[in-house]
Amino acid sequence: MRKKIMIIGLVGIISMCVMAWYAIDLLPAIGDSQSAPNTHISAVFIEEGPEATNAPNMVTGVLADYRGFDTLWETTVMFLAGMAVSLILSNKMRRHWHPGDFNELGEFAGIVGKVVMPIVVPLVLLYAIYVLMHGEVSLGGGFQAGALIAIAFILYATVAGMEFSRIKFTQHFTACMGAVGVFIYAMTGVIPMFFGGKFLQYEKLPFHPEHVAELHSIGILMIEIGVTVTVAATILIILAAVLERKGLNDSIK
Repeated sequence: MRKKIMIIGLVGIISMCVMAWYAIDLLPAIGDSQSAPNTHISAVFIEEGPEATNAPNMVTGVLADYRGFDTLWETTVMFLAGMAVSLILSNKMRRHWHPGDFNELGEFAGIVGKVVMPIVVPLVLLYAIYVLMHGEVSLGGGFQAGALIAIAFILYATVAGMEFSRIKFTQHFTACMGAVGVFIYAMTGVIPMFFGGKFLQYEKLPFHPEHVAELHSIGILMIEIGVTVTVAATILIILAAVLERKGLNDSIK
């Protein structure tokens, strides 16, 4: 059975590589002045983007508004990648990890780390919230915020000796978190459809701000929250998968 699965997977990979090879010809040549991005698409993004998306940060406006559907799939792929890593690292001899896992490696920074980390970690979390809330007007967004949240947890876990018995970041919990993040993003696109709009058409969100353009900011924030949750969960899925193993050798008991 395992051999059949490997053969099917190999055939699938080869097929995708062949399809990608032939699809290259459909892409515009690099530097082609007559390609769609160079003739009109980029001009629309630059000239009309900030006003149409209500996002002074043009990058966020493009990724979260013009290309919102594409970014949804990017978020989904990230979540699936975390799940794939979790499945690869998992085995039948798993056990739930505990605070002693880090103590076995010795103190990383001693008393200095234990004093500094409780100060640094809240600041990292505060910065993550700032990056999330201001992604449409400055540098940042859901991907960066999610990474910062996960890094804050990892820092506190590895340096300050956090008591994990109080926070259950197991693979099952983090997998659910990632799925919730993707669900938040998808539902942000579905909600406008119930009010006569299209998928991810922020103008049809059931809110009533002073200016209609502000609905774009609300929609961008909603999907960025979903991205934040998914990115943080994906990183923690990998962390949990590593810590729940008995060893890199599956024969270790």
